[in-house]
Amino acid sequence: MDLSQISQKRSLLGKVGAALCGLLFLALLDGLIAQFRQPQNVFKVLPGESVEINGPLPWDVKGVEELAYSSDSEHLRLTFVTLHKGYFLGGDMWRGQIAVGRGIVPGEFRLTVTPKGPTPEKPLPPFRIIVYADAQARRQSSTSMIQRFTGYSPWAVAPAFLPFILLAFGMVFHLSQKRETLMARQGKAEVYRAVRQEEGWTIRFGLGTVHGVVPGVRVTVLDEQDRMVATAEVTEVSETDSLATAPGEAEIKAGYVVSLSR
Repeated sequence: MDLSQISQKRSLLGKVGAALCGLLFLALLDGLIAQFRQPQNVFKVLPGESVEINGPLPWDVKGVEELAYSSDSEHLRLTFVTLHKGYFLGGDMWRGQIAVGRGIVPGEFRLTVTPKGPTPEKPLPPFRIIVYADAQARRQSSTSMIQRFTGYSPWAVAPAFLPFILLAFGMVFHLSQKRETLMARQGKAEVYRAVRQEEGWTIRFGLGTVHGVVPGVRVTVLDEQDRMVATAEVTEVSETDSLATAPGEAEIKAGYVVSLSR
């Protein structure tokens, strides 16, 4: 590939990588919005399904054997598994599993957890158990657009973009290195830093003593259309990089190209 082809491919892969990053962000945003829109006390289930459930524990109980539940359907059975600390706030919680009987009819049901014994003065809000006739009906009710239209969780879709993002930007890096090598052979390099100062511009680029650059050498600055915008004088040189100054009338940006041959 010549320099022009490498530049075109690098630009295309950069746009692909940026688009994939945008899709990753949208998938994460969709998941977060869906999570906020879905109340913590709502569970969407199918007949014959079992789902894990967590709930707060505002009462002083020693074990799950001191907890009870009530439901407005005999086809909903809650098994208490253990007590534990909350992941974020650290409060006491219980963990269990809801088994949905195959004979249940689609609809919305209530399930309330209480301690055994006297009913507490301030009972907890009931869980809303919404039973759907089939997976398609449940999917259409999802608060996630990705889940609704594809059937996949946004938390599963988002990581799927990562390998392609890494591949795209890895190829961009590889092509950039190859482009720099070809440009250096032609006595050219990209400006990677351009700073306007009172006396003019200070620019840095990737040509140094190994490329024949010495202090006092004048280089031509070219824009994206390969048009000359300024002439700069090299003031500092290292083995692979140089610092040059240019008049302040011109507009110089990072990404412009300096050339030794013009």
